[in-house]
Amino acid sequence: MRPWGHAEERVLRRRDGEVQWRPRRGICRYGCGKTHVLLWDCCLVRRRDDAERIVTALHKRAEGWGYRRIATDLGMRHLAQTVRNWLRAFRLAAEALRAHFTRWAYALDPDLAPMAPRGSPVADAVEAVGVAVRAAVQRFGPRPEWARVARLSGGALLCHTSYPLPLMR
Repeated sequence: MRPWGHAEERVLRRRDGEVQWRPRRGICRYGCGKTHVLLWDCCLVRRRDDAERIVTALHKRAEGWGYRRIATDLGMRHLAQTVRNWLRAFRLAAEALRAHFTRWAYALDPDLAPMAPRGSPVADAVEAVGVAVRAAVQRFGPRPEWARVARLSGGALLCHTSYPLPLMR
């Protein structure tokens, strides 16, 4: 990739308010002409809210919280439907996400013990995400959990299109 201008300006909702930014765009260095919008590691593809809020919501859901309670806790009471959509997207992709993050966990730490089932596909997926993040922290050093989740998923954690999870390289 090499620099190729900027994408359209976007608004990112964070706990401390909205941030307006204009992401960079990159183009293939080898001449195929494909371009990509380069997101910050606090962003997920096709999501207006930052990864910190979304990952926090997923943890709370795995603990049994409902979407309205999660939305209130995140200061998003007026956007409860948005939180519900995150949880639904995660639930629908839970098995693929569990497999994806399990592969990352064992790639980052081959000596990892087997993961025990947690009782539901969502809880199993959240567990795999947590184990992969811990393995990444051990290997590369500390970084916010949500930033690791965004990176390991290539930003596609809750992508609602046919955009595949990134291949491990």
